[in-house]
Amino acid sequence: MREEGRTSVGSVRTAITVGLFLGLAITVGLAIAVLHDRTARLDAARRQSMTLATGTDRLLMYELRNLERAMTGIAADGDAFFRTAAAQAPALLSEAIAGVVLRHPELESIVLYDPAGRALSVGDADPALPQWTAAAPTASRPLLLGPLHKGLGGGWVVPVALRTREGGWLVTRLRTSEFGRMIARLDLGREGSMTIVDRRGTMLARNGGGGDYIGRRVALPDLDLMRAGVLSLDMASEFDGISRAATFSSSSGYPVIVVAGIGLREALAPWRLFAGTAAALVVLYWLGLLFLVRRMRAAETAREAMLAELQANADWLRQAQLASRTGVWRLESDQSRVRASEQAAALFGFPPTAETIPLEHFFERMHDEDRARVKAEFAASRQHGAPFRSEYRIVLPDGQIRWIKARGALAVDGRGEQSMTGTIVDITERREATARIERAEAQFRELFERNPLPFWVFDVETLRFLAVNETAIRNYGYTREEFLAMTILQIRPEEDAAAVRESLFAHPGRGYDDRVWVHLTRDGRRIEVRVHSSGIEFAGRAARLVLAEDVSERAAYERDLSWRATHDTTTGMLTVEALVHQVDGLPCAETGYAIAYVQLRDLELVAPTLGRRAGEAILRAAADRFGEVGQKYGLIAYLPAESFVVVAVDPAQRDDMLASLVRATATPVRGESGTHPLEAWIGLADGPGDCGSAEQVIGNAALAALQARRDGMPIVRFDATMAAKASGRLALAGRLRQALERQEFELFFQPIRRLRDGHAMSLEALLRWRQPDGSFVPTAQFIPLCEESGLIVPLGEWVLEEAARCHGRLVAQDHAGMAIAVNVSAVQFLSETLPQSLRKLREAHGLPRGALQLELTESVVLRRPDAAREAMGELRNEGVCISIDDFGTGFSSMAYLKDLPLDFLKIDRAFVADVHLDKRNAAICSALIALGHGLGLKIIAEGVESDAQRQWLLAQGCDQAQGFLFGRPAPLEEVMASMRQNGGAN
Repeated sequence: MREEGRTSVGSVRTAITVGLFLGLAITVGLAIAVLHDRTARLDAARRQSMTLATGTDRLLMYELRNLERAMTGIAADGDAFFRTAAAQAPALLSEAIAGVVLRHPELESIVLYDPAGRALSVGDADPALPQWTAAAPTASRPLLLGPLHKGLGGGWVVPVALRTREGGWLVTRLRTSEFGRMIARLDLGREGSMTIVDRRGTMLARNGGGGDYIGRRVALPDLDLMRAGVLSLDMASEFDGISRAATFSSSSGYPVIVVAGIGLREALAPWRLFAGTAAALVVLYWLGLLFLVRRMRAAETAREAMLAELQANADWLRQAQLASRTGVWRLESDQSRVRASEQAAALFGFPPTAETIPLEHFFERMHDEDRARVKAEFAASRQHGAPFRSEYRIVLPDGQIRWIKARGALAVDGRGEQSMTGTIVDITERREATARIERAEAQFRELFERNPLPFWVFDVETLRFLAVNETAIRNYGYTREEFLAMTILQIRPEEDAAAVRESLFAHPGRGYDDRVWVHLTRDGRRIEVRVHSSGIEFAGRAARLVLAEDVSERAAYERDLSWRATHDTTTGMLTVEALVHQVDGLPCAETGYAIAYVQLRDLELVAPTLGRRAGEAILRAAADRFGEVGQKYGLIAYLPAESFVVVAVDPAQRDDMLASLVRATATPVRGESGTHPLEAWIGLADGPGDCGSAEQVIGNAALAALQARRDGMPIVRFDATMAAKASGRLALAGRLRQALERQEFELFFQPIRRLRDGHAMSLEALLRWRQPDGSFVPTAQFIPLCEESGLIVPLGEWVLEEAARCHGRLVAQDHAGMAIAVNVSAVQFLSETLPQSLRKLREAHGLPRGALQLELTESVVLRRPDAAREAMGELRNEGVCISIDDFGTGFSSMAYLKDLPLDFLKIDRAFVADVHLDKRNAAICSALIALGHGLGLKIIAEGVESDAQRQWLLAQGCDQAQGFLFGRPAPLEEVMASMRQNGGAN
């Protein structure tokens, strides 16, 4: 059955595998066909748009070339007229121009101007002529197009200028309706468009897309890319939002561009039907395969269930006998062989067999000490026809000994022949359990008598001792006979009698009484014991077994520990935790109280200066003074280091308590080394208010004392803003730790560019903390808190690791020469592990020398100049560039500039702001640039936001700059995409 099941499972798996491979082949094939069809249709649309654009551009070239020839002839005639007959030249020229205008209705007028825009022929003056001819985009042809405007008849005209040999301008005002007629009947489809624009992007004519767009500006690609003549792009129209395959053509050399666009939606309409059909076929195939697989698996599951049920029924009887460790045997008619069931054979260690087993083999497996007895019992049973019952041991081939209980009796089969049959049962566990009980009883007797702790048994009803061990006799001084004549109440004080009886009812069974009891010895000595008891049956009576543990020394030690847990060992005062517990239990916890938090000043310096004994003496003297105040007005506690908490249980006495505390600190205390002044900051808070617990009120008073210390005031009363500020900082610190664990921080990057050519030299890594709503926590808000809490070190290590990984991504995008600048805190920089960490980063990420730049503030260097100089030298040896950030905002010491191994100076944005307008900022920046260059350092300006600032810095010789003008901070992918779009690192 199992082989048949495996064969069926194999066929199902083969069918599923074939179906999956076939489905994947169909899916991949159709996907490739769909993608290929889409690509072909898009290419066809681009080719069609290119054909329309280049054809229209060629017609436009012929039109403008004819106009150019006509204007060239008019200009030549005009020059000739003026040279021959100056008085009659304007009239002759105007007649010639009028003839041309009459023959060409697309021309509104032709006027000859001098360079200043004054009309030399019939026509209005054009004062703006010098400006627009100078600003007009250049082309390879001599014609220039001016700004589009309304003509005399209300239609759009565009001035076309040709410079004469005499320096004047011949201007023809060309009606744009002529361009419209050229593209009016082109087959562009429903969503196609044809547009003619000048080099400024002004629309001169348009066909398709609906609406009147003449005169509007359109976004053009880089004109340099169209110098070859034609450029194709896929783009969405900024007017109607329709995506088109657009082609830009400007091969005529005239300052006009033809834009032809074929609607992508219209071009891809047949492809969508093809793609939908293919997708439907794939879905139908997979649904059919899924249905087939489910049907096959359902049939296979039903088959397996039927086979499992048959197998279970076949194994049921055998498992039942194995579970009960019972076997069946029958002595054959020849009286020498036994037919045994599988279980019976297994109990004796024989392999399962359908044949009979010699009777002597069973006797051979019996234990040597039991074999003769069992043989005699078996022979007697066969001889007299009596039932056979026996228990004996057998020795299995592996040496294991088992106990067997055998039963048998004579039975008559269907042929009338007698044979003995019976059962055998494995009773090894029962015999071992009996042996364990016997051993346990012996061990209990041994344990009871030889236990090193007092042990006894007493009657639950009479409380009389029933048994005692030697230790109880020795420790309590009574003889065994005296014990057995007494009750348990006689070794207890009289006042504990009721409690003893109550304890018996409270713990009727086995248990542990945590209470410490007092016992009396024969000589009247009192000892403290802890009782362990259990209910037992002793000599047929309900009794209690008791172990009495002498805990006199431990109890004394615990009392001492209890006192130490609630008191300070130096001052003998309550701890703050004990004080909170007491205050919360007093009536004033409801009616109100006042708490003063007294923080002594400079007391922690006494022990290091004068010695521990002197420090403790002064502390105890101060504690005596404050203790008198606490006893007078309520409670007092000591809080290491050197702080006292005084409670006025009557809030009306708050001011008196405060005055007493001020007097207590007014005079110095005397110690072994002389007098010592007492100066303190006192914070005052009232309770309970909204706080509820005295612990919170003490915290409020501590916040007020901290505020007093910060402000240099002797006394400060608590207000809610202190708690709000502290709670906010604490919550932010907790969120910072979670953010670091959850890796919620990310790096943004801002390019630092070389001013002379705009090349991106490096990226400054800027830390950002994004919130779930997408906003960012200001760095000025959480960086100082990181420095105070010590989180700045692991956070700084993460920033360096992430910057190293990002440099690897820059290398992958062909920006291997670009460095990443990282701001380093004072704590991280002055730690001994920074050079080793950077070395590991270089090895792990393959960083080249100069790949990382560290930016330090002046305060970092001035905090520990010698250590900073040594660390910077080691970092330089590791190939790390170092710059001073925000230079000029700190002390700006010249000493460290000449001695420290620096690479860059970064001028703070405060000096760069309006540097081209503010003379003071300009003077400072000029001085800093000259100073840095004099020391051989490169200068980086921060906060450059305008081109005027950039031009000024470039003129002053500044090397590099960063700011919004060159790019805002953004994720690395966006920065790299911007660099790719702008042509690499430029």
